Amino acid sequence: MSRRMSRVVVSIVCAIAFGAAVPAAGAAVVIGIGDQNPAMFSDPRFAALKITTARDVIPWDIVTRRADRGDLAAFRGWLSAAQKANVTPLVSFGADYTNPAANYVPSVGQYTTAVKAFLKDFPQIKDYTPWNEPDFSYRSLARNPALAANYFNALYALCHHCTVLAGDVYLPATGTAFIDHAVATLAPWLRAYIKGLHHRPAGWALHDYTEIRARNTSQLHILMSMTSGPIWLDETGGVLRRGHWQYRNQNASAAANDEQYLLSLSNRFHRIARIYHYQWGANPSAGWDSALIGPTGSPRPAYNVLLNWIKSHH
Repeated sequence: MSRRMSRVVVSIVCAIAFGAAVPAAGAAVVIGIGDQNPAMFSDPRFAALKITTARDVIPWDIVTRRADRGDLAAFRGWLSAAQKANVTPLVSFGADYTNPAANYVPSVGQYTTAVKAFLKDFPQIKDYTPWNEPDFSYRSLARNPALAANYFNALYALCHHCTVLAGDVYLPATGTAFIDHAVATLAPWLRAYIKGLHHRPAGWALHDYTEIRARNTSQLHILMSMTSGPIWLDETGGVLRRGHWQYRNQNASAAANDEQYLLSLSNRFHRIARIYHYQWGANPSAGWDSALIGPTGSPRPAYNVLLNWIKSHH
């Protein structure tokens, strides 16, 4: 490749990474909730938050795979409940829920066929991320950021009038994750991913659980240094219990302090356009718990933190 051509390619990559418009400073941050349970939408405590958007993660082939019929029916119920509550959905495609399909990584052609079928069945949905945590080090897709970028390219081409965010990334800023037995961090993975993008993203999605607990903004700073445009923290919050990370479990009061720190980030980083807390209701038998509502149905301190923040900012 000639030097002149190299400069052209670099310019295209930079335009993709840095070309999106930055939201005006002082614009209100949109708060959303991520949870798969449609009962959330009819809960008066949910209504009190005046939430206008919610996120669901669904299998990439939920419409075309026969084994996903139950998941498809559940999603239809979730979407119907969201629409009745006047809540706009954000949909993130991702791996199937059950093994061995959970470890299957589709080709671009397979992904395109499945997503095209979904868009045909659900034309009312306009907000997407192409793959939930494509850099998740426990899945083989993490080894191929170029393929993850091509999922974005495919979804953008199929629905270029939609809001399609890039990234949806999770990797930490420093080495606690491993891909192919080597330390994996966000910056190199994101650099390779950006190189594979053919279109300008509407924004960038980040899951910053780690830095919320650690009280740092390393992931945010990396994302901001390599991209521009709106940032959606589309899955985040104070975690009480989690089965596979370096931090100890904590109590609900400590998680509320995490929530306060999370919400404070919008005052410091004006590119943050949306924050989606995960999750709404706790499942006492699950290995993960970051819920606003406890297993007995009582609101936790983090719920009150979020409610008071919304009241004071809107």
